[in-house]
Amino acid sequence: MKNNSIKYTYIFSFFLLMGLTSCESLLEVDLPSNDLSSTTVYESDATAEAAVNGIYQSMVTSTYYNNLHIIPGQTSDELLPVSLIENVYTTNEIPVTDGSMGSMWTEFYKTIYNANAVLEGLNSSKTITEAKSIRFVAEAKFLRAFCYFYLTNLYGDVPLVLTTNVEKSALAPRNTQAEVYTQINTDLQDAISNLPVNYTSYTSSQRIRATKWAAEALLARVDLYLGKWNEASTYASDVISQSGTYKMISGLTATNSPFIADNTEAIWQIPYFNTAYTYEGGATFTAPNATTQIGGTFILRKSATLFETNDARKTNWTVPIKSSAGVSIGIGPRKYKNSYTTTPVERSTVLRLAELYLIRAEARVKLNDITGAQQDINVIRNRALLASTTLTDSNQLLDLIALERQREFFGEFGHRWFDLKRTGKANEVLATIPAKIWKTTDQLYPVPETATRSNPFLTQNEGY
Repeated sequence: MKNNSIKYTYIFSFFLLMGLTSCESLLEVDLPSNDLSSTTVYESDATAEAAVNGIYQSMVTSTYYNNLHIIPGQTSDELLPVSLIENVYTTNEIPVTDGSMGSMWTEFYKTIYNANAVLEGLNSSKTITEAKSIRFVAEAKFLRAFCYFYLTNLYGDVPLVLTTNVEKSALAPRNTQAEVYTQINTDLQDAISNLPVNYTSYTSSQRIRATKWAAEALLARVDLYLGKWNEASTYASDVISQSGTYKMISGLTATNSPFIADNTEAIWQIPYFNTAYTYEGGATFTAPNATTQIGGTFILRKSATLFETNDARKTNWTVPIKSSAGVSIGIGPRKYKNSYTTTPVERSTVLRLAELYLIRAEARVKLNDITGAQQDINVIRNRALLASTTLTDSNQLLDLIALERQREFFGEFGHRWFDLKRTGKANEVLATIPAKIWKTTDQLYPVPETATRSNPFLTQNEGY
């Protein structure tokens, strides 16, 4: 019991210092289901694996299934509440006291803390099977890299916490984004070297745990963001070449989509434990009334202009929405179909094959491989039942890739928000939306006030 008490004390201190807002919110932070004493948890392969599963389970929170979809969607030019009433996200006037900012910051660091705990526990263990230990370390590093990718793209410079030692982390200053990306690269390179190449290496054989290809997919994205075109193309090609495991779906339908559990486009999915539905389908993006078309949660700002005629993504991934007066106001996201039902069985899909084709297409344009870029773009367009592109101008192809990314990933994990920023288009696009009170500094979210108050070395982003 003494060891358990010590662990609770450290977790309490860590999350308080990282920015939890109250005793109530602290109680809402669930400990991993594998909450065993540190002297016990790494004595066997089974309990160590339970600790790794605890990292994944720490991601079943509103940050991952809700906020990462809807907040960047609103701060970009993507989502608007069906009420058509602007808010702090759609106007880009987010206060430092915003609760969602606080919860995202805390939940990312909670997952990182769990990953660090696994890494430290495995490093000190003398009894875990070597092969299992190597794989568990790789999983923890992949998940830590994933969290830091989002932290640095949302907040910019962030503390690089690589330990569970509160004395070292509680007053950590912000590391530069370059330093964070260096750590992300290191973690992903290690993960690529030691993660399994097949899902069958795991007991369930489901696409819910990291493989080498998930790490390569994330590193392809990282390299794209950093302008490392050769590396981005190479890693994307590695994943695409695994045709026995990954292939694009032919004919999008409600029961044949990249959001179905274990579908052939899925590279990594997050399961919602003890459920067969997704929160994305049941709560984040709700459907309007099937008869009146009134209801729902969000519409696409560019409802009338985003899709080409007969685009299968519009047909299958959106729904028409009307106001309470019965007037059409646009189309809303409806990629996930089940509202607390079990048919079809879906999972929150974090990494999927379509992104790798569009990453490689963009990298190929930058490398002046126009034919290769066209081929990759057409994989995505043809799946959507659109004609192949014949564009040859590099700038026009880059614009088309940006548009296809917008059509493909709307309402998913902040893709559009990040795309506008990394391509230098944020000011150009967002300053023209009348409702937005846009400033260049809005490209980074505010560091939560609770975090800056508890850590005097944690400076605030410019403009807040």
